[in-house]
Amino acid sequence: MNIKHISMMIAACLTVELCASPVDMMIGSRGYGMGGAYVAIANDPGAAYWNPAGLSHVNELTLMESNWILQNVEDMNVNYLSAAIPIKNVGTVSGSWLLIHSKLEEGWDYTADEPMSTESANEHAFSLSIGRRLWDKLLIFEKTSLGFSINRHTFKTDAGDGAGLGFDIGLQTSFPYGFSFGFVARTLGADMMGYKIDPELRCGIGYDVLIKKMHNIVVAVDGAYKMNRDYEKESSLDPAKNNLKAFGGIEYSIVLKNLRISLSGGGNGMLYSTLGTYGFAAGLGIKYMGYSVQYAFQGDTDPDVSLGYEHRVTLMLELKNLLPKKVKSESAEKKTE
Repeated sequence: MNIKHISMMIAACLTVELCASPVDMMIGSRGYGMGGAYVAIANDPGAAYWNPAGLSHVNELTLMESNWILQNVEDMNVNYLSAAIPIKNVGTVSGSWLLIHSKLEEGWDYTADEPMSTESANEHAFSLSIGRRLWDKLLIFEKTSLGFSINRHTFKTDAGDGAGLGFDIGLQTSFPYGFSFGFVARTLGADMMGYKIDPELRCGIGYDVLIKKMHNIVVAVDGAYKMNRDYEKESSLDPAKNNLKAFGGIEYSIVLKNLRISLSGGGNGMLYSTLGTYGFAAGLGIKYMGYSVQYAFQGDTDPDVSLGYEHRVTLMLELKNLLPKKVKSESAEKKTE
């Protein structure tokens, strides 16, 4: 089976069965560039996907747009748009929209070297999330936050359409000396047109240190467990069932006044599954004041269960930086009057 046929098969599963999470989407570029180790350190609008508790770290109205570029798959487009809004005495609320569009090809005419039939497919995932700080310090637990998301999935193909609903819950906390812990349970109580979806349990540990107020190093490790998670090879008689997957990554940032430049790398692999494969990743991020551009790519060693090289481009904007200093000072004066 060549890469084109494999890509079409995976694209079809990805589009129609996203609610069942056959593929870990790893939204955004930062966590993607760290190999998928992001549950304990998620702190941007993408936390609505990774761990909604991480939204509590977003202190300004922030917009995020991320595009997933599939190098080896044609006629498929994935976009993610999110807005995080901090609300006093409530927490940080986020609304996000994941859009997937693809062309699904069924059967293959080897004589004409073309698909027997083609149809369009679109999936939308709408999520409403909130992350709230529970306390700043309690014994050794610092900046502890709880998060919740409710997700509505809809898909439409030429053959029909459907919908599904589920929710996620997450926890994130920090410890002394720069350590942090995160946990998220995804697709709880979820179903797609009456089909119950297995939940995914994921936890992670992070370490964040700033050296001489200029060099920032972040290290993270995640582990994820889900039944019936990944694709089985076409020739396999034993489908993947109880899958345990590990993720690890590191990020180095140089921190200057109003400027932050980051380089990251990582990987992930199956620890227990009927499938054995691992992926590698790298990323680059530049943030000037509240304007951020991030890029990451990831590859996989097994073309039977991957989409080849995948790229992410993410833009983020903190809207506080759109106001001139004069307007900000005037607003501050009005608040003090």
